[in-house]
Amino acid sequence: MNTTKYKKAQVVIIGLGITGLSCLNFFLIRGIIPKVIDTRLRPPAINQLPSFIEFCFGRLCDEWILHADLIVVSPGVRLDDPVLIEARRMGIEIIGDIELFVREITVPIIAITGSNGKSTVTQLVGNMARYAGWKVGIVGNIGIPALTLLNNNYQLYILEISSFQLDVTYSLCAAAATILNVSEDHMDRYAAGIVDYSSSKNRIYNNAITCVINFLDPLTYPVSCNYGRLVSFGVDSNSADYRIEYCKGKAWIVIYGEYILDCFELHINCHINYYANILSALALSDSVNIPRMASLQSLRYFSGLSHRFQLIYTNRNVKWINDSKATNVAATKIAINAALSILASGDLHLLLGGDGKLANFFELTALITKYEIHLYCFGKDGFFLTKSGSKNIFLTNDIIDAMNIICRRVRRKDIVLLSPACSSLDQFLSFKYRGELFTYLSRRLG
Repeated sequence: MNTTKYKKAQVVIIGLGITGLSCLNFFLIRGIIPKVIDTRLRPPAINQLPSFIEFCFGRLCDEWILHADLIVVSPGVRLDDPVLIEARRMGIEIIGDIELFVREITVPIIAITGSNGKSTVTQLVGNMARYAGWKVGIVGNIGIPALTLLNNNYQLYILEISSFQLDVTYSLCAAAATILNVSEDHMDRYAAGIVDYSSSKNRIYNNAITCVINFLDPLTYPVSCNYGRLVSFGVDSNSADYRIEYCKGKAWIVIYGEYILDCFELHINCHINYYANILSALALSDSVNIPRMASLQSLRYFSGLSHRFQLIYTNRNVKWINDSKATNVAATKIAINAALSILASGDLHLLLGGDGKLANFFELTALITKYEIHLYCFGKDGFFLTKSGSKNIFLTNDIIDAMNIICRRVRRKDIVLLSPACSSLDQFLSFKYRGELFTYLSRRLG
């Protein structure tokens, strides 16, 4: 269905958060009045819903869905609901906001997905383009609905896309696309586990001109033949096009064999994951011809994003690190190893908890046990997470209780790390609220 046919369509929007509201406004501007559904009784954007819009809250309205011509779903909507399965069987088109967005624009898109690092790489590439003087729109899963930045005369869009968004996106033709990495996440949404999850991610490569792959992660490689050239990045690989090499004790960014930048010039905490983010960002920016000098200069000033292994407080030689964005096991493993690398002689106190999304936490057990990490578990899967270690484990109701215990036990040279390995939505509106509470408590109690 193209734009000219929208006016003849019976449109149903499912989900009234910021994404659903952006979809509603998209259609209203075009003179189309959709119906709105949300399974929550009081969805977040309820106060912004115009009075003339028909709505159904607290449940899915089967009648509306099965008589629609077009269904637009927000990322939080499960596609395996029986009524949506029936709608698809009947040939009713089900899409998301990203599909609406890409149908409207003609300027180049850089598309970024992955289990971890999406927001950092999106911001890195955006900084590179802006430093070069380009007018760039940064949208998508990073928190800015794509449809809100239509028609702004941008030269480039940088699009962070989740697997949920890719599941209902069909027309994306990116100038450059990447899957940064693939690890277990959202296993509660994918029946066949990581196979289904990886397949969803791989949709980002369809019709892409350049595919930027993680040389060390085969799950990031394209599985179809419908794509352009391949460019690779890899921190510990001598075969990757964009890589890190060590010369005379210094780490260097190397591109196609050429030493480009001494990593000592970077201001961020360069553990292995940040190096991978930097390499992928450079590969993407080069793919759309952002001037290399501008990209390198922007890297020199980048200091990282909030809630991503962020040192937020130091007192009495105790470091408090906020890594609230770590919502899966792989991200928390990275954070633990990074914390251990800067831990001098004290102990590591790890806050772990929230909604585990049916993930397998076994991989954390070896690290936690080997390094005798002090573990504080909370939230929906707190009890389950206590099985990740053998001693020094505390089960609490929430972060507040955990922090009160930590503050009685912490000693000089210790590190306190919030890296939950879980979604925050069981107790918080988002990972940002979780990180902000941790920051507040660190400064008040620490």
